[in-house]
Amino acid sequence: MTSSQVVYLVAVAVYIVFFLLFGRFFVWKRYADGRYWTRRPHLTLDSVRSIAAKEGAGLPFISIIVPARNEAVVIGRTIDHMVDLDYDPERFEILVVTDEKELAARDAHRPEVLTAASVLLEEGPPSASRPGEPEEIVLSLLARFAVMDYIAGRREYRRLTLHLSQDLGEPELVGPVARHITAVWTLAAHLATNRAPLGLAELRKVSRLAATTPDRREIDRTASVHLALAVPVAVAFGLVTGQSASGEPAEMVRRTGQAREQVTARILTVMAGVIARSLADRLRGEGSAGRVSSLLKEAYALRFPTTQDVVEERVAALAATGGTSGPGARAPRARRAPVVKHVVVPADFSGDYPGRRTGREVPSTKGRALNWALSFTDPRSVVYGFYDAESRPDTRVLLYVAWRRLRGDPSAAILQGPAFQVRNFFRMGALCKVASLYQAIAHDWYLPALFKRLPFVGGTNLFIDRALLEKAGGFDSTSLTEDLELGVRAFLRCGAWPDFLPYPSSEQTPPTLYGFFRQRLRWGAGHLQVMDRIRGDLTYERGPLNRILRTLWLKGQFEWTLYQVATLIPPTVLVLYHTGNVDPTILPSVARGLLTAFSLIYPCFTFYAYFRYYRFIDPFDRKPGLLQQASVCLQLLVLPLAAFCFPLPYTAALILKAAGHEPRYWVKTPRTAE
Repeated sequence: MTSSQVVYLVAVAVYIVFFLLFGRFFVWKRYADGRYWTRRPHLTLDSVRSIAAKEGAGLPFISIIVPARNEAVVIGRTIDHMVDLDYDPERFEILVVTDEKELAARDAHRPEVLTAASVLLEEGPPSASRPGEPEEIVLSLLARFAVMDYIAGRREYRRLTLHLSQDLGEPELVGPVARHITAVWTLAAHLATNRAPLGLAELRKVSRLAATTPDRREIDRTASVHLALAVPVAVAFGLVTGQSASGEPAEMVRRTGQAREQVTARILTVMAGVIARSLADRLRGEGSAGRVSSLLKEAYALRFPTTQDVVEERVAALAATGGTSGPGARAPRARRAPVVKHVVVPADFSGDYPGRRTGREVPSTKGRALNWALSFTDPRSVVYGFYDAESRPDTRVLLYVAWRRLRGDPSAAILQGPAFQVRNFFRMGALCKVASLYQAIAHDWYLPALFKRLPFVGGTNLFIDRALLEKAGGFDSTSLTEDLELGVRAFLRCGAWPDFLPYPSSEQTPPTLYGFFRQRLRWGAGHLQVMDRIRGDLTYERGPLNRILRTLWLKGQFEWTLYQVATLIPPTVLVLYHTGNVDPTILPSVARGLLTAFSLIYPCFTFYAYFRYYRFIDPFDRKPGLLQQASVCLQLLVLPLAAFCFPLPYTAALILKAAGHEPRYWVKTPRTAE
């Protein structure tokens, strides 16, 4: 046997070992299905109430806490979803926790932009460059005029929409008005700066954020209104800023790409010109009356909404509709909505629980926000639920939590459910797509098995007994992974161990490779940080502490290193093969063929995961037909490269830790607008 044959046999042995490790997924699936997923009871609100009555108790009161700092692009739809959870609305509440610093940052930025916007209206733009923030403020103000006029039923706007859409009628703009204003000014900016006709895909991409249903026809109807209003807004912008030559109505109509007949184009041109002049005259009139300054402030809030703005808008909408959460609802419904509290973390809150006001600014973290919110929960609350700002939990989750508690189950003190981070799947890069699918598989099948060895807490889709959390001392506001730290501390200090919650929540994965890497780097550094902190805490019993440390090391440093080394083996063997240092003839051709066939299992499994979690992807992003599916399947073929990237952030965490340059500050995860 030659050395090149030995190298090949070693490579085959390693391949088989890791194939068997991959096969553990199916063992974990069998355990998860048999222990949890197939044993979920059929629960209704009436059945849980009946159980509570038999126990001589009321339904448990549950407080759901959602930290939301700089989350304006997602929090609105999250609130809409949360208030519709299947539970007695009088027995749960929702606390949305925002940060005072977000308001301060916007207020500090506002004077400069408003001054520039005022100069723009008085003197015109300094150049013909793309719209900056001042231009966007003016566009937002004009878009607000147009949207409000359309909603009020102004006939000229309705007729313009009718001529542009031709067969879609006069759709009503339902849902938050601010979303429609944003869509209109965004399209107007596109028309004003891009000579090429607006594509249908771009139009849908903008308008979907304001739609209230994922139905493609309804999105197109709403988009027709947005586009019709954007034309006179773009023309009016040219009139009020002295750029009328570059914003002629005929040119704006051409750029819509909708007026294919000459007669239709002429009609649209005339109508858009009339409306544009009306909008421009209205803005000039407001200036003469001295009201432009206040209007620009309102437009600034529309262009740069804070999380606080969105939360207050949704709270007001719920109150106005008698508890109707759906953004398109017009009439009160029979079912009331739960109380939605808006809690703002002051800049000088110390961060610990229950904490204090320090008089100086304290760095913001998720744990700090959660600790502040705990003091504002309803006194009747016995269970705290925690979700991220983009979470969409299963609507039955509260019924299950209440059922477990009513049974007197001590293992229900901490319930951790899976988070399928695939909802923004179609807006991720290829590597992030693959990562999101395998993360979902891990939470679906592996998480129940993990609980047998580690008190893992994930920070979202999490429910904790109120008394237990208070006894444990709340969250560690300085930890990079306050969730894992809490799970470990709850066990070492209180003897509590989490159990699996078989109701998933759909969430997002950072859409870019940079965002993905930074998030996982924080997770890895936080894991190491937790080990350091509990190792140095002399109040814990050594036996349980050492057990947890061993498990953390095995699931952390050992597995990270093992998987990173494994990713280096295929390219190493490939290089050796092309340099003549690998001889596969030591095995029969049939055996080599089987090994090649086994390699196809990995991409096939990845495709299976995609279709398994397809229903958790944002329905607004799904497209009918085979084109989208074919595109995704091609992107999923980056699996070999993705496999190398999966452990890379954790390897980086180990290297940075060894060099003394590990991350020390909590960094917020970027979101995809919804």
